[in-house]
Amino acid sequence: MIQQSDLRYTSEVFARRFLDCGPDDALVAWAENMTLSGFNSDSLFILLGELEPFNKFEIDELLDRIQVELNLPNVSHREEALQIIATAHVRRFVQGKTNSADVLFAISELCIAEDYAKVIYDFYLLHFAADLLSVDEPQYYWPEAHRGNIEKIVHDYCVNWLEQHPAANWHKYEWSKE
Repeated sequence: MIQQSDLRYTSEVFARRFLDCGPDDALVAWAENMTLSGFNSDSLFILLGELEPFNKFEIDELLDRIQVELNLPNVSHREEALQIIATAHVRRFVQGKTNSADVLFAISELCIAEDYAKVIYDFYLLHFAADLLSVDEPQYYWPEAHRGNIEKIVHDYCVNWLEQHPAANWHKYEWSKE
């Protein structure tokens, strides 16, 4: 069963597709949420019936067809894809569906995998600042951060991130209107 914190947004699904990430159960859960929210597409219904092990080429073809059938926006470059994925993680955190440590870890792992991508590098720094502060002080990743304020710094940074990266062109295509 997919956890609430693992449910993907439409924008996130297609950003991951752009980055050539492999398919998983969260994709089928996304298709289910889309159909339950009233989105109709023959390829979306086919995706609902997919089971592991997934054939990446078949899933990619289905996602391409879903994108056309639902007239979804295109992710045009790598930085945009990384911003979308970070925004999805941050949204779940701000909505209380996950914790800061999991979000920072996930985005910092993505940052590392993407050759320390500048667009999400601050999440990498925040992750290591918070991680270090959980066991010892001082830390040198984030100026002014200490045990007493790191959670507030992370929360404020995430709220600010959402204001600066709203992914507005995707809102009407998200199964979740939160």
